[in-house]
Amino acid sequence: MSVAIFTIVRDIMVTDIIASCILVAAIALLVRGGVLRSSREMEIGDSSHPLEDVVSALKAMAVPLAGCLVCQCSLGIGWAAMLFGRLSVVLQTPESFYCVIVGALLCALCLVAARGHIKNIVNFRYYAILSCLLLLVVPWVGADLSGEAQVISTATPWGFSESLLSVIVIVNLVGVGRRTFYVTGLIVIALNVLAWFASGACLVLFGDEVANVLWRSSLIVLIALSALEILRDYRLLEKRLDETSSRKVTDEQLVGYRLTNREKEVLLFLVQGRRAAWIAQKLYISDNTARAHVKHIYQKLGVHSREELLDFIESLK
Repeated sequence: MSVAIFTIVRDIMVTDIIASCILVAAIALLVRGGVLRSSREMEIGDSSHPLEDVVSALKAMAVPLAGCLVCQCSLGIGWAAMLFGRLSVVLQTPESFYCVIVGALLCALCLVAARGHIKNIVNFRYYAILSCLLLLVVPWVGADLSGEAQVISTATPWGFSESLLSVIVIVNLVGVGRRTFYVTGLIVIALNVLAWFASGACLVLFGDEVANVLWRSSLIVLIALSALEILRDYRLLEKRLDETSSRKVTDEQLVGYRLTNREKEVLLFLVQGRRAAWIAQKLYISDNTARAHVKHIYQKLGVHSREELLDFIESLK
C-alpha cells in the first residue's frame, strides 16, 4: 500500500501520513467491530475514572511509544531537510523510502517466523524494544558513509524498528478497554504528529548538528530505560518465583488437566524457577525431552509463559 501511494505522490512524508491515516482508520474499524481484540485484555479501561485509565494505558506502553516517537523524529528531520534544502543524514531520498519498506518487510518476516515462540520467551516485549533501539544506532555509526551505503544503513534499520515498535504499541492499544482505546489512540497520534513537526522545526532553527545531538541523546536515554525495565521485570519475576516456590501443588488441584506423573515432576521444578536444561539433568532425561514436557504442561494448563504459569499456580485453591 505504501509503495503504491509513494508511486503517486513521490514524497516520503506525505506517503507516511496517508499510510498512517489508512492504518489508524482500519484499526479503529476492526476494534469497533470486535474483530481486532487481544486474547486477554489488560486490566485497563474498566474503572470509573477514564482519565486514570488513559494514564495507565500510556504508562504501560511508555517505552515502545517513546521508541516510535524517536523514529518519527528522524522522519521529521529528513522531511524538513528535503523541504528546506538543508543537509541531513537521514531519510532524504526516494531510495530511502524503498529501504524503509525492505526494513518493514524484514520485520514482518521475523514476526511470522517467530510467531510460535514469542509467547514462550520471557520478557520478549522488552527484548524486542531494546533490539529496535540498538538498531537505530546503526545510522549513527554509518553517518560517515556515502551514497547507497549510507541510504541502506540509515533507512533499513529505521523501517524495521519503526514497524516493530508500532506493532507493540498497537498490541497494547487493542488490549485496553474500548473507551480508553479511542482516547489513548488520539493521544498517540497527536504525539507522533508533534514529534514530526518538532524535530523538523529543530533542524530548521538550530541546524543538523543540534537536531542529531538531541535525537542521539534521546536514543541513549531510551536504551538505558529499556535495559532497566528488563532488569526490573526479572527481579519481579524472581521475587514471585521465591514466593510461589514454597506453595505445594497437590494432585487434587491438578485433577482435570491430565498431566502425567513425569509432567507433574517437571511442573514442580518449573514452579521453583528451574530451566529445562537443569530439569533434564536432574531427571536424567535429554534436553529435548524436558522441553517437550514443558511444552505439554503449558498446553494442558493453558499458559504461554512463566509469568502466566505463576498466575495459574497462585490461582489454585
